[in-house]
Amino acid sequence: MTTDPINDEILRIKRELAAQFGNDLEKIVADIKSRERDTITLPARIYDPQSVASTTRQPKPVSSDVSAPTVP
Repeated sequence: MTTDPINDEILRIKRELAAQFGNDLEKIVADIKSRERDTITLPARIYDPQSVASTTRQPKPVSSDVSAPTVP
């Protein structure tokens, strides 16, 4: 069976954390919770087609002149 280096690293870290807290799951969970950060949720954006239409660029009209440009 081959070993996976990612799994090996995760298991090593898991064992180090367990040893650091004396294999006490409550202490491990308390440490994890103390590291958590608050996050914010932004309100949903409301789609307003009129504001989008006013900010988009309109394509330039195509010239009806189909002659090739002349070289000076």
